[in-house]
Amino acid sequence: MSITTILDRYVFREILASFLFCFAVFLLTGLIAGFLPLLQKGMEAGLELTLILFQVLINALPSTLVTVLPLSIMLGILLGLGRLSSDNEIAAIKASGVSVVRLLPPVIVLGLLGSALSLLCTLVLIPKGVGEGRRLMQEALTRRADAGIEERAFFDKLKNLIVYVERIDAHTRTLHRVFIRESSNPDEVLTILAKMGKAAPDPQGKAFILDLRDGAILKENRYGDSTGTLAFESYVFRYPLDQLGSGEPSFEELSIAGIRDRVEKVTQPKTGDTPEVLAYYDRVRKMGRMMITQRLAYPLACLALAVLAFPLGVLNMGKSRLNNAALGLVALFAYYALTLAAERAARSGLAPPEAMLPLPPLAFLILATYFTVCVQHERIPAFIRLPLQLILRLRSQAP
Repeated sequence: MSITTILDRYVFREILASFLFCFAVFLLTGLIAGFLPLLQKGMEAGLELTLILFQVLINALPSTLVTVLPLSIMLGILLGLGRLSSDNEIAAIKASGVSVVRLLPPVIVLGLLGSALSLLCTLVLIPKGVGEGRRLMQEALTRRADAGIEERAFFDKLKNLIVYVERIDAHTRTLHRVFIRESSNPDEVLTILAKMGKAAPDPQGKAFILDLRDGAILKENRYGDSTGTLAFESYVFRYPLDQLGSGEPSFEELSIAGIRDRVEKVTQPKTGDTPEVLAYYDRVRKMGRMMITQRLAYPLACLALAVLAFPLGVLNMGKSRLNNAALGLVALFAYYALTLAAERAARSGLAPPEAMLPLPPLAFLILATYFTVCVQHERIPAFIRLPLQLILRLRSQAP
């Protein structure tokens, strides 16, 4: 066994242990933060607690992984290499004639593994999770369709139906000042105003039923002209739920090929298209291109931040390895600020999404290469050296 193989394994075990610790902490934090809204939403939709815990939460896990992996990889590498640097092990390695760049392969391996897992999430697991979560919520709506109705909020989860309630009695679930707009029939739109109402259960679970009192029904044709008005003291509004699953899946649920097919289908030019319709076609194309590029560009964050963490980690910034981690947090903030700026530029049309969205990881890979060259030549970049000297001077003057 060669000494380089032993060194690779030693460095990889060191950064892997730190990565697993950071990953466990961030993943647990992300799941807890994401679980509370899911718990509230699932319980309101009538889902059982076990179903929320083991299905809804698992479907949301891939999205959490995509966010957690880059953070964990960078901080894990910083803590692992920072420990080697603070204990002068990196200095000993360099004194033995081994270049510091020789420590880079284990870092690249960890970054590539993170990128591969993140790519699996963005291409396969997240679309499946979004679709499965939507299906579970639809099943819950068939059991308790009124669960999502909230005070002073438009309820539009059911196709061609909008419900608005001014106030809901917390004890009796009585709805006060109810507004309903139902447009399942393209030739006739119903607008229902009621003083109060209450959801009625459907034994077969095939309809959304509201028992309304003291109101009026306004009928309009497709052009918005009134065709009749009917006042009532009691009216049972029944909306069939057999078309819940008929809606087309969103972009988030589609594969890359599915997004391209949907964009081509939606933006197919037709005779007599107005400028507004053509502008809508452009927005759909831009959104499709952005989502495809995001799925391919986001996983690059794992590799870019891993490679950048290498020169920041091998810098000897004192006895505490947290000094390296603090510098890494600044780099993380800069990376995600640049990512948000690139997304904003792509959305506003300043540049194509294919050019803007991969820019942050590519820029950080170039920056990491420059840092690595500086570290190899025992030279610290000025914008790191000067703040570091200031911090050390302040510490030495402290009582």
